[in-house]
Amino acid sequence: MTMLVRSMAICRYCDAVYRHVPLTSRGTARCSTCDSPLYHADADLAALLALTITASVAFAVANLFPLITLNAQGRQTAATLWGAIVSSYYQDLPLVAVALAVTLIITPLVELGLLLWVLVPLYAGMRPPGFALVMRTMHALRPWRMVEVFLLGLIVAVVKLSGLATTAPGWGLFGVAVMTLALAALASYDRAVLWHRADEVRR
Repeated sequence: MTMLVRSMAICRYCDAVYRHVPLTSRGTARCSTCDSPLYHADADLAALLALTITASVAFAVANLFPLITLNAQGRQTAATLWGAIVSSYYQDLPLVAVALAVTLIITPLVELGLLLWVLVPLYAGMRPPGFALVMRTMHALRPWRMVEVFLLGLIVAVVKLSGLATTAPGWGLFGVAVMTLALAALASYDRAVLWHRADEVRR
């Protein structure tokens, strides 16, 4: 990961060190040695905050509403995210249940909470308490978030089940899809910019 230390930028590929200079809108600084991107122009905090709020609302929808509804022989069954976790646990698959809970609920919830903890104060022109610890925690959590993998698996399951029963996507599936897109958009931003913004606020 490209490191941004106050006014210095370090290339994550060749470890070349550069002085951080302001960029124009949507600009990208590149390493003169290996041509890899060093950092992007300052992120729009309003856009980051809007994406985080969108992902948070979608997370709530994904957990409160059914993912899909199955109709077979006059019987209707609604599948929910929590239902899948509980069902895995009672079918003697506790490790699967724990993995689902960690990657689909706990990690996204903590990450979104930490993002709000960082973005709201920065947007208001203040440095968040415990900023460094929060940023390192978010970096450590990212590999444990696998919502996009679950969404792909869910789509495959809906396609396969459509031959056995009538399936209807629920609001929960819509929530998972929106949350996946919002989190992917958030991941595309260089969070090193947040370090730089926090340093500017502290000055």
